[in-house]
Amino acid sequence: MTKLAPTAVTEQSGDVVVLSTGDIRVAQHDPGAVPVARRADQPYRSPAGDRALREAITAYAADGGTATFAPDQVVVTPGARQAIFTALLSVLRGDRREVLLPTPYWASFPRLVEMAGGTPVPVPTEPGQGAPSLEALARLTTERTAMLILNSPRNPDGAVVSAEELRGITEWTAERGLTLLFDQVYRGVALYEEPAPSVTQLYPELPGHVVLTDGLTKSHALAGLRLGWAVAGPDTATRITATASHLIGGASGVVQDIAQQVLTTGEPGRRELGARLATHLDLALDAFAGIPGVHCARPAGGIFLFPDLRGWLADSAPPQAREDLVGWLRTQHEVAVVDGAAFGAPGHLRLSFALPADQLKDGLHRLRTALTRP
Repeated sequence: MTKLAPTAVTEQSGDVVVLSTGDIRVAQHDPGAVPVARRADQPYRSPAGDRALREAITAYAADGGTATFAPDQVVVTPGARQAIFTALLSVLRGDRREVLLPTPYWASFPRLVEMAGGTPVPVPTEPGQGAPSLEALARLTTERTAMLILNSPRNPDGAVVSAEELRGITEWTAERGLTLLFDQVYRGVALYEEPAPSVTQLYPELPGHVVLTDGLTKSHALAGLRLGWAVAGPDTATRITATASHLIGGASGVVQDIAQQVLTTGEPGRRELGARLATHLDLALDAFAGIPGVHCARPAGGIFLFPDLRGWLADSAPPQAREDLVGWLRTQHEVAVVDGAAFGAPGHLRLSFALPADQLKDGLHRLRTALTRP
């Protein structure tokens, strides 16, 4: 565990065009509307987060759904990553420390599981396939299995778990006494009219074995704010709060104030952002169209493309590209992307289309040139 996360490097030397970021870089907010950090006294806040903010989160998380839950079931954290980690620390115990991870997975999931004392168990799933079959899950489930993590829309490929799949998996995990961690941090990105299905739409109450994680990073283009949350059944929420009280001690008060304002006043620019992202997505898909050996499916959500270059690597790629595709693209063509191997899918690349138009066009031009030059 000595390497940085593959998306941690957001700046590159020289004239490298960066398409590897994991946040939204399309301008959305009026800088003049950002609250100014106060210099007044700043006492400790509740380890679970301010109650007013947790009330706003319950309304936001349940929007468009039927499930109800109380503010006491919400734990506010400095980013969704911390919500996931504290949930892992709270759930993994005794001999039950295996965590099922459908591939391709977010690159940090296996590392967070390991840091929490668990063992990641990859469940082979094709890119673009939102959920593994129950048969595939059953084959890898043992008496040591504690949790299944689903991410929808998924980083890196934008795959979405359908409502039917989600209901089936929710009931399957409940029958086996497994925790279902459902990470929907990309659900609020307004790429399409209808958001991806959520477990909150399927039941009158949030099932007690489900932990829902989300935040403002992607949905509201507020990655640097570092504000996320976990919603869980009462018993699990109590354990997560206890863990967070030692590990985190409470999210920043100033950040919570901003988050509460964002969630209670709404963000009228989010729909316009979605229209721009859709345009950028079409531009990115066109850049890969017609390249022999390259297949790039339209994502069902999120902000990433995950082109499959396995055919190109086998037939047309120069030796340097076969040895180190990402390094070759960065050094020879000055464009930065993320290796699909970091997500459990070698032969793929992950790139963001949530970037300023000029940057995206330049990076896509360099990518297409690299993949089509003789």
